[in-house]
Amino acid sequence: MKQSQLLSFLLYVLGFMLILEWLLPLEQITQTSEIHYFVVFVLLSLLLNFLQAPWFISWPLKAAFIFCALFAIFSGEMGLGAWTSQLVDEIRINTVMVFKSVWLDLSPLYRSFLFFLLLWQITYLLRYWLTIKRKVFVFYVMTILYVTLLDTFTEYSGRHAIVRIVIIGFTLLGVLFFKRLYEKEQMEDQFSLLGRWIIPLFLVVCTGVGIGYLSPKAAPIWPDPVPFLESKAESIRNGGVSKIGYGMDDTQLGGPFIHDDRVVFIARTPTSQYWKIETKDVYTGKGWVASSQASAPIADIQYGEVRRLDTVSSSNNPIQEATLDFEISYPHIVRPYGFLSVEKQTEGNGFVRYDSRLDKLHTFTEQHHEERLKSYTITYREAVFSKKALRQTQNLPGGADYTDFQEQYTQLPETLPRRVHTLAEKLTAEHDNWYDKARAIEAYFQTGEFSYDQTNVAVPANDEDYVDQFLFDTQRGYCDNFSTSMVVMLRTLDIPARWVKGYAPGNYKGMSDADNRLYEITNNEAHSWVEVFFPEQGWVPFEPTKGFNNPIEVVNDEHSNSTSSSSSDESVPESEETEQEEQAAEIDENSSSGNEFTLRESGFAEFFMKYWRTIALVLFSIIAGASGLFISRNRWIPRLLIWKYKINKNDTTFAEAYETLLKRLDSFGLKKGPGQTLRNYASVVDDHFGTTDMSQLTERYEKLIYGGEETHTNWEYSKELWENLIKKTIN
Repeated sequence: MKQSQLLSFLLYVLGFMLILEWLLPLEQITQTSEIHYFVVFVLLSLLLNFLQAPWFISWPLKAAFIFCALFAIFSGEMGLGAWTSQLVDEIRINTVMVFKSVWLDLSPLYRSFLFFLLLWQITYLLRYWLTIKRKVFVFYVMTILYVTLLDTFTEYSGRHAIVRIVIIGFTLLGVLFFKRLYEKEQMEDQFSLLGRWIIPLFLVVCTGVGIGYLSPKAAPIWPDPVPFLESKAESIRNGGVSKIGYGMDDTQLGGPFIHDDRVVFIARTPTSQYWKIETKDVYTGKGWVASSQASAPIADIQYGEVRRLDTVSSSNNPIQEATLDFEISYPHIVRPYGFLSVEKQTEGNGFVRYDSRLDKLHTFTEQHHEERLKSYTITYREAVFSKKALRQTQNLPGGADYTDFQEQYTQLPETLPRRVHTLAEKLTAEHDNWYDKARAIEAYFQTGEFSYDQTNVAVPANDEDYVDQFLFDTQRGYCDNFSTSMVVMLRTLDIPARWVKGYAPGNYKGMSDADNRLYEITNNEAHSWVEVFFPEQGWVPFEPTKGFNNPIEVVNDEHSNSTSSSSSDESVPESEETEQEEQAAEIDENSSSGNEFTLRESGFAEFFMKYWRTIALVLFSIIAGASGLFISRNRWIPRLLIWKYKINKNDTTFAEAYETLLKRLDSFGLKKGPGQTLRNYASVVDDHFGTTDMSQLTERYEKLIYGGEETHTNWEYSKELWENLIKKTIN
């Protein structure tokens, strides 16, 4: 091994030891496991950098290692072919999530993939800092801050890590200083000088660290911030803050809550869903209660028996299954829209009782005792609604049945302030059908006037209305505020609406098999939304809460049967047509469920899902080409400069070419010192290359610049010298 290679190898070893201090705490403070794969990848990357392997060798090797590591960690008992297909699907689906900035729902496999790419970049940057810039102080300071923060705010103990980092860091800084000094002074016998430099340096650093570690320490001047923060959190908990999750009592809404990450159930389903539990129909001014159940029809449903409960517009969709495994079980069924049947997965007989007033399914044993199921499978047809039919609804049909129905689902307290009515009428004045009115109110809550907040949420006083306070005073809250306000505003317009409780789709955890996705639903996903009744379509869900998406699909079928005629005297005005197109685009954009990333999510997502292979190939080609040009820039830039200046034959070109040569030598590593004369710098360059070309070229340059000798043959005579020096910077 050459002297320069030995010094570079030592720098890479010390750099790897610093990166290792970033990786070691991960297994303790996060859910990251199999750290050794990441450590080996860093070793492989640094080794390839040290050997200066070309990119067309190093890139495939790194990519192959990442693939093998991910396969070893996540494949389980799956075969290579099946797992490769799953990997492609995971990357495709999660990439769409990245474009939509849904970071928390990324799968563990995709996060590990991104972490490998991050380490790839870090090792490249470390090579740049160590061998080109020869400055690593910023990275060293960041490492110290990283470990000290983990030691302060997590269970990780950085006591020994700090000692290691100080020793490694000061040794690394000392070796880098030696390398810069050696190259600047052009000293000989590097092995001997390095030994006389590094051994005393290492001893001094170790002695200083040892004395500091063993010496008695004074008590800290500042108090530990962690107990202070914990005490503040405890005081908040004791101040009446609720914990989020599904509850039965909705009579008093409002007030802040804290998060609860406990898993309620795991869902295996082909599509993302809103998980419905029950509805409430009586608004009290403070919250929701259920109306009298005396006249509500009760139906007992056997497990496996098909019973359509909510939508009437999904008969053409294929039957799908969702399997739910509960960590926290309740005596009711959690169901998606388009429910058909439920099949019990545990032993024993029993049945499900449907309460139509609450729109809720209760589970019972054969002895009519409440039962909490740990697992069950639901069959359903994904709900799809006709936009044309929805827009045709302007009122309810006549009849005694609908009279009672209208009264029940447009109920409002007499104390509701009049300004709530006025606002609803103002927002919907331009629309003549229920659907567009509901969409107008839904869109109103997405404006900048309202903020989603879970902590600074007011509780109405005795003389205040919950909805009125939110709409006109605070305009800050969470799902209960938004959904209750929309239901109340719709009811002021005599549109039947009700309040719905359940869970948002949950956190996507990857593919459970070839056809099903895995979702983890925690108490944090407890959610409420709105349902509006349309006689021809049934109860249709709407989502007013800021930051959430409408859980259903609306098919734009308004123009499917229409024909155009150039001779027709009746045409749609351009402004009206544009407005309809904008409304259709807006509805389509919001028509998908919670965290569902499918073809109908958005125009970009649809395009990406359809042409993702082509996009991936094009992006890979662009990135590979750009990276190849960047990595090989020290090879092609000098040749480009030679071609550029070869065709020019005037003295101005010579001056420009000489200044370009100085920049190339600087990027090559031969830096001109502050105050150093050109002649002195030229001698340093000649000593490095073993020539006299730079001194001759500098002498001609000084005559041109300072002596005023403007001969037309100056550049022609100097071109060969300049070209020889440029070629020496090719590496």
